[in-house]
Amino acid sequence: MQKLFRLLVCLLPLWISSEELEVSLPTRSELPLLYISALETDASGYDWRYLDELRSSLEFDLATCGGCSIAPQKVEWDELLPIHDHRKHFHLTFWKKHNIPYILHLQSANGRFSVTAFQVGKSASKKYPDFALTHDLNLDRDCIHHIADMIQKDLFQIRGISSLKIIYTKRTKNDASEWLSEVWVCDSNGANPRQVTKENNYCLSPSFLPKQQADADFFFVSHKGGQSKIYKASFGHPVAVPMVQLRGNQLLPAMSSKGTHMAFISDVAGRPDLFVQHFDTSGNMVGKARQLFSAPRATQASPTFSPNAREVAFVSDKDGPPRIYILPLAALKNTQKLNPRLVTKKNRENTSPCWSPDGKKIAYSAKVDGVRQIWMYDIEKEEEIQLTTGPEHKENPSWAPNSFHLVYNTESEDSCELYQLNLAQQIPVRISKGPGQKRFPSWEPTFVHLHERLKEFQ
Repeated sequence: MQKLFRLLVCLLPLWISSEELEVSLPTRSELPLLYISALETDASGYDWRYLDELRSSLEFDLATCGGCSIAPQKVEWDELLPIHDHRKHFHLTFWKKHNIPYILHLQSANGRFSVTAFQVGKSASKKYPDFALTHDLNLDRDCIHHIADMIQKDLFQIRGISSLKIIYTKRTKNDASEWLSEVWVCDSNGANPRQVTKENNYCLSPSFLPKQQADADFFFVSHKGGQSKIYKASFGHPVAVPMVQLRGNQLLPAMSSKGTHMAFISDVAGRPDLFVQHFDTSGNMVGKARQLFSAPRATQASPTFSPNAREVAFVSDKDGPPRIYILPLAALKNTQKLNPRLVTKKNRENTSPCWSPDGKKIAYSAKVDGVRQIWMYDIEKEEEIQLTTGPEHKENPSWAPNSFHLVYNTESEDSCELYQLNLAQQIPVRISKGPGQKRFPSWEPTFVHLHERLKEFQ
């Protein structure tokens, strides 16, 4: 049983090379420039390091949004930005001459933080809702993330993900040199990390639950009972309760977008097979878990639902090396005659798929020249596209709700870190810090409205 557990945790690694040619996603070599001013302040008691941290958070959010590049900061440019009358004193000709189509003016006055955006091409400006500085970095940075999302939508027509959270596991050794893994959550830029379980055991594969299931916030796998089981818990009440009643081990769970179906892997029938459990809108189990797919002498792994929950993609080595297949859920009553459709054919080893919320893409990990990279399957074009390069193994990609940003973890014996990238720039940015091995990242699935958030700080 431990052998099975290790096999699925490692997501079926097989050292097989490929002779297929790779297809790389074209990048936008020139993104429009955005200039962010220095933070103008009235020196109202907030230290510079604190204010600089807020400005740095805003710059990170916009630098990684995929809609712009950040122009270098210059003192003489800051002096040209109007403080009071934006329309009358804005130097439109100067910014056009330097090919800067977007400018942000930042100000902290009377204990409040404000941002004004200028669009040179439209000769327009917009002042975003200001907020009272609490001097709690996590709270104030949260407001900065929300403002960054508004700016991205207004200027670049990109639905921002800065205000979202990422859930993941962190693996460390205890005083007895035993490996433990707990569930953590952080901001989209890796800031404000905090532990949300106290299992004192080995946790895997956490994900947020849909908001419809009000009795819990997230689910995960724990080995605390001697077998791998699926549990759910809340951030405010970390005591976990079982989510699926089934004998044997359960691993690698995935929930449909509305929370009505959970797919997972179980060995209750003797081998790692694909199962599905139905839930009502309150998160209560409906009926028993049912076997969805099995194949002789084969291992199934890593299911992921299409956004409409009509199909599930999963990994199987039924035809040799592990590849990704798609199976329609309409055939639940006819499991003996199911014939999954193969969708990945390059590299001969493809694992940890994640279906994008727009339904058009599946991100996954595949081995290229002995190194696991993040790839993307374009469903409409039926193309397999490589997104990352470099020497480190990369695993467990997860799409943000905008289907434009990804988060994943690197994998080595000494270090596992979280990275974020977007499809426009394809420049991985490390977001995790500190000790411990971070794995299985997953985005918060829903957006939070800025105005609702800022009301708390008026």
